[in-house]
Amino acid sequence: MRIGNPHPAFRAPLLAASLLVAHGIASASDSTPPAALTVPSKQAAVEQALEDADAGDVFALERLDIAGVEPELAAIATARIAAARLRSHEAIALARPVAQDAEASAAHRSRAWAVLADAAFTSGDYAEAARAAQRWQDVLRERRAPQKDIDDAQRLAALAGAMSAAPRQAVETLAPETVTTRRDKVGLSRADATVNGLVQDAVLDTGAGLSVVSQSTATKLGLRMLDGAATIGSAARQAVPTRIGIAERFAFAGLELRDVAFLVLDDAQLQLPVPGGYSIDAIIGFPVLREFRRLRFERDGALVPEPGARAATTENLRVVSNALYVDAKVRDVPLALHLDSGGPRSFLTTRFAQRHPHLVDGLPRKDERMAGAGGSTTRVSALMPNAHVDVAGARATLAELPVVVEDGAHVQAQNFGLMGGDVLDQFEHWTLDFEAMTFEVGARVAGG
Repeated sequence: MRIGNPHPAFRAPLLAASLLVAHGIASASDSTPPAALTVPSKQAAVEQALEDADAGDVFALERLDIAGVEPELAAIATARIAAARLRSHEAIALARPVAQDAEASAAHRSRAWAVLADAAFTSGDYAEAARAAQRWQDVLRERRAPQKDIDDAQRLAALAGAMSAAPRQAVETLAPETVTTRRDKVGLSRADATVNGLVQDAVLDTGAGLSVVSQSTATKLGLRMLDGAATIGSAARQAVPTRIGIAERFAFAGLELRDVAFLVLDDAQLQLPVPGGYSIDAIIGFPVLREFRRLRFERDGALVPEPGARAATTENLRVVSNALYVDAKVRDVPLALHLDSGGPRSFLTTRFAQRHPHLVDGLPRKDERMAGAGGSTTRVSALMPNAHVDVAGARATLAELPVVVEDGAHVQAQNFGLMGGDVLDQFEHWTLDFEAMTFEVGARVAGG
């Protein structure tokens, strides 16, 4: 579900806060075998693949041979890959020397600070993320970068700075319990969590980079509000004001946590234009779900924590700015899809349409409305018929896959596409494993 996005080097539909920067340059790996590249063209290919990695497609960067490129660029590429594999300490150790090297180019330093900020934020080290984002902002100014990029870095610095005022989230106990989820009127999965001793209905959303509550819910649950304010982006607006609330105690599916951070939005921001009215009071996002280490979502609604279980599956899951990406193919085109269980429908973005115009030209168009925090916007989509989505060794088929060709929000696409419930529901179950970095699916459902 898309509701937020505070920072540029990480701009993904993190529901509640998507942190990722969208620069879009075509990946040379799509057309030129890495082994055939000369050093200058290899360097350009790595730079372009880094841009795509900022948009979630770290897999294309991993497929490149970076031997022989500038040491600073190689360190940044390796750091970006480590950060996406949730190896934050390794990513920071690789990026920091480049970021702090006065002899390095401003372009390399700004990218290194961006990767460092992303790795720190994803690991929950918000103080480090705030410092890195501020330095990143400084170098962007030095480079005379577009004001939008500087504003994005400032948003991340403000958000991370506000969150750094609280203790880091910590696991008290993990005694896994299967819970039963339920689908609401728009198809989102909901379950009951306990916050500060009170039972709260919440949406479970893999697309939420942070957990979220409405202002009235924060008051009801007794969240401790931190000083300072920040803004996040959304599908409908460039900036949505937010504050940070801390739940001293949080329990769900046998997981007990201390000091869980929530983005607190005005109630109106979480009321979506659905016939008959629709609102969300609370959302459980990535920082909480990650603590289960491995989590299986059954098609019948069961949510099964499985810490310690393992399957022999190739790594196909990456995290960029708290947003989950899965290695997939659409019409045999490799791309990383943002995994968003809060998005009922899958779609591809303008970034994909610009990269692969031959797959879009001549398709029928349709005006669509996109809801998000702060309201809604319209977009024009081309409708790709009978679209095959290959993921985790299996294939899902969509009778119609929208490809956005015009975005009424006038915001550059944050990634290449979103994989939502219409794909996930074609399998008996699907699993996230944050230690093995795998996304797995069960058997295809008959007729799915």
